[in-house]
Amino acid sequence: MDNILIELEKRDILNRQCERALLIGFVEDSRHSAEAHVIELEGLVHSMGIEAALSMLITLREPHPRWLLGRGKADEIASCIRAENIDLVVFDADISPAQQRNLEKTWKIAVIDRQEVILDIFADRAATHEAYLQVALARMQYSLPRLTRAWTHLSRQRGGARGNRGKGETQLETDRRLVLDKIAHLKRDLKKVKAQREVRRKRRLEGGIPLVSLVGYTNAGKSSLLNALSGSDVYVENKLFATLDTSTRRMELPGGRECLLTDTVGFIRKLPHGLVDAFRSTLEEAVLADVILLAADASSEELEEHLKVTNQVLSELGAGNKPRILVLNKTDAMSAEALSALCMRYPDGLAVSARTGAGLEELLEKLGRVLDSARTEVLLRLPQEAWNIRSRLHGEVSIINEEFREDGIWLRVRLNDEERSRLAAYIIS
Repeated sequence: MDNILIELEKRDILNRQCERALLIGFVEDSRHSAEAHVIELEGLVHSMGIEAALSMLITLREPHPRWLLGRGKADEIASCIRAENIDLVVFDADISPAQQRNLEKTWKIAVIDRQEVILDIFADRAATHEAYLQVALARMQYSLPRLTRAWTHLSRQRGGARGNRGKGETQLETDRRLVLDKIAHLKRDLKKVKAQREVRRKRRLEGGIPLVSLVGYTNAGKSSLLNALSGSDVYVENKLFATLDTSTRRMELPGGRECLLTDTVGFIRKLPHGLVDAFRSTLEEAVLADVILLAADASSEELEEHLKVTNQVLSELGAGNKPRILVLNKTDAMSAEALSALCMRYPDGLAVSARTGAGLEELLEKLGRVLDSARTEVLLRLPQEAWNIRSRLHGEVSIINEEFREDGIWLRVRLNDEERSRLAAYIIS
């Protein structure tokens, strides 16, 4: 592989072995909101294995085109970097390639923004081929305008009457072509993977089993809920973006019928646009679902903001009008008084704990009712020998009543439109 592609595919900050980071946030709407954003950034940096040694909030009247900050503030931060032995500065805002380059030259340490932190975490956690392709594409698109950072040791001076190019500029043009070719190649590979995913989705839809998607803010306990509800053992860890790949498991509802439950990648504020686009095929599980379980960390002080972000992403995906159930998870970490106040604040939500199992039975019952609400009641008459159809119905739909008569098996069931079409030959009324 060409050197530039090797460099860009490295997890730069992780490989640099930075140890002490300075986090810089900006006060825009309110100081409280800015503090919450920096605390979340601290969690992201910690997920990279780096200590957030110091953080500061800055009120920025007007962004400086060269350093983002004013020169005075940049000098003040330089003194802080030397005094605190800082080897990484992380901005809780997007910084341009030029600003990043200038600040690194001024401070003589690594400077990154929130986007690069999230990209590095995703690169470190990608486990499947699809996740790897998605993350690689997002990193390449992010890195393309920042290629000059990899070649600061080469000349970029123009000179002579004919505008002779320096060695560095020639290298940059070569690197740019290589990266653009790599981006095109990744997009082709992702297109193939998406086609394979569509085939699997079509098979699931044709199977007639209801589809349920678990969505929510990162670290809301979605994977723990998937395990608790389905009896599976999907990887779980108390950190941001522990899950990047979708996991689908069969789950039994009250009455014995089954549904497919899918865990999706978590949402977060200021998610890089490249990752939203790259993970769109993964998040489309929510669009295809019959019901969405919107999971949230009930013990978080940022609960309202997390729900706002999640609802916004669902709307952008076209799943804003999907039937949904608000699942307030991690209630075992709350006091009785706080839990009571939570239930009054969100009367439509279900307070549960994936860890202790509290509220899960009620959740399954409500899920069954919501699934049934999209189905109409019909009467079927199956031939006596149609045991395979009967068995399938017991696993996939809600059976209201069943009788064995001389002229066949009579069942009163709830069916959706696709099921009604498939079983039209047996419908009596």
